[in-house]
Amino acid sequence: MPCIHLPRPEKVKDMKEESFIREGKGKLKVTIEGEETLETTMSGSLKSVEEVAKMLGVEAKDGKIETVVDGVKVKMEKGKLELEFESGEKMKIEKA
Repeated sequence: MPCIHLPRPEKVKDMKEESFIREGKGKLKVTIEGEETLETTMSGSLKSVEEVAKMLGVEAKDGKIETVVDGVKVKMEKGKLELEFESGEKMKIEKA
């Protein structure tokens, strides 16, 4: 009996995982900066600053978030989100 099973997308399709991105209209540019810089675009839009603040358990001030959550620096303002990890890598998500 194998202890490793193949992934089954139908089982995780309806999971309620929190995300900074919502499905829908619009395009986002995602940039990951580390040893190399990777850039791509995807469909969707960023959640509002207030929604993200609630997800992170912080308070938005003047429509912006600047905080550290679990060692990750988070900066957000309308249409732009920046995450900086302890490894030094950065991820930026913004309207394309």
